[in-house]
Amino acid sequence: MSADVMVAGVLAGGLYALIGLGISLVFGVLKMMNLMHGELVIGGAYLASLLVGYAGFDPLLALPFAMLGMAALAYPVQRYLLTGLLRASPNAPLVATFGLSLVAQAVLQAVFGTHPKALNAPYADAGFTLAGVRIQAVYAISFALTIVLCGATHLILTRTRAGSAVRASAADPMTASMLGLNVGRIYALTMAGAAALAAAGGVMTGVAQSFTPTSGLPLLLTGFAVMALAGIGSVGGVLLGGITLGVLQSISTDLFGGGWRNFVVYTVFFLTLSFRPSGLFRRAVPA
Repeated sequence: MSADVMVAGVLAGGLYALIGLGISLVFGVLKMMNLMHGELVIGGAYLASLLVGYAGFDPLLALPFAMLGMAALAYPVQRYLLTGLLRASPNAPLVATFGLSLVAQAVLQAVFGTHPKALNAPYADAGFTLAGVRIQAVYAISFALTIVLCGATHLILTRTRAGSAVRASAADPMTASMLGLNVGRIYALTMAGAAALAAAGGVMTGVAQSFTPTSGLPLLLTGFAVMALAGIGSVGGVLLGGITLGVLQSISTDLFGGGWRNFVVYTVFFLTLSFRPSGLFRRAVPA
């Protein structure tokens, strides 16, 4: 196996980890499977496309605005809809987020149309050679961004008072509420943070490849596969899970062709759930 294939898989895996991090964060804190996560990813790409197309922003400059925009949309949805459903029934948010994903797809189609879009940038197709290995610039940038955001998420969760409140609410929301924590607000902020991470992944995905309003589903499944590999509550595990998935996809594409990429995602997801439901990296990497 050539070094080019392995490096390409590692770098692509960084982008997969960024997509999976928000799913893992929401499930770890809220114990809720968010089926609209793919639309949060694509929504970030579409928000960035407005700034790129109409204001002439570079996608990297548009990225923080897309993150803030998706966070601002996700906060009230969680605060005033999903939290109440979560308290009523653990299964209700699953149905609600599925419905919201369909609504989001319809809105995106109505506003942006169904034609594929991409975020134009000089580094979208550019690359460079390092130690004889060809590297695509967009994936190198997305990998560096993933390292920064994973590190920031880890530090916030483990080294700040806000992170302590999030971990307390995740461990025992009733006790946390009795101690004076506003669990509903913490849940909403967690969803907003996950949406911001999803938007960052969406912007980099939009630079690397084209997207449509229905592109969220394969990205959602990729995020699920990363979370299954990582285990719940492990930021470092999410990074390792994304890299593992990226390498497996890159190898399978090199050996059998691009048609096997999605097959690898589904297979990894189901095999991990069947034989290691706690995740491959849950114990290897602390939260």
